[in-house]
Amino acid sequence: MNDRLIIGIEVQSDGTYGPRFSFYENDIMGIEMWKPSKNYNVPFFYTRTGNFTVLTTLNACEVSFPNFRFLDGENLVNVDNIERVLTGSFGGIAYFKDDIHTSINQKNLRNWNEIVEEVKRVKKDERQIFGVEILDNGELSHGKFFRASDIYYIDMWEPKANYNVPRFHTSKGLFTVALTYKSCIEAMPHLYPAHNGNLVNPYWVERIDDQIFSSTAFFKDSDYTVTVARGKVRALKSLIG
Repeated sequence: MNDRLIIGIEVQSDGTYGPRFSFYENDIMGIEMWKPSKNYNVPFFYTRTGNFTVLTTLNACEVSFPNFRFLDGENLVNVDNIERVLTGSFGGIAYFKDDIHTSINQKNLRNWNEIVEEVKRVKKDERQIFGVEILDNGELSHGKFFRASDIYYIDMWEPKANYNVPRFHTSKGLFTVALTYKSCIEAMPHLYPAHNGNLVNPYWVERIDDQIFSSTAFFKDSDYTVTVARGKVRALKSLIG
């Protein structure tokens, strides 16, 4: 199993967001779909160190990426990946590789050296993001992980009416956050689909108690439990030994 450090936002027991923004893939016990609002469902990660979900707002991205800055408007910029800055009376333009660029307002341009020095003091980001690539035709590819260090900047994207999610402009292409159960299966094939809408990590399953129509999986040193469909019990038991 790949022990990736994944970017996500902590969800506390009362449903509010907490102060932590990453978890290890090896610590995932299970994934279920969660509906925080009527507009969308998102993956909910039950882990050994707390519960997390994906980043769905630009504000969540801002607090999750300490080396990113709003330089002008609504683009949250990875200052580490800026290769050069073109200045002018209007402000400036920050250029990344492949001539991708974003603007810098006059205030931030005046403080540019201080911004760069401040960002340099932040440790290099080795975390990864669970997302999907946005293809040239606007369709979404399969679920995968990409590196935070590859991001140029983040803005908001409207894949459908009245539905906005972060979009990541990176050196590897365009991505957005992964929001579907199918994406979870694609990106983390080592997790087992124990029931409709949930995935479990067999490594952390302690035992399975059998009932007539379904069974319940219990996890090591945890209060977390999941339902296991009757047709899935035998296979899951074989995976936990």
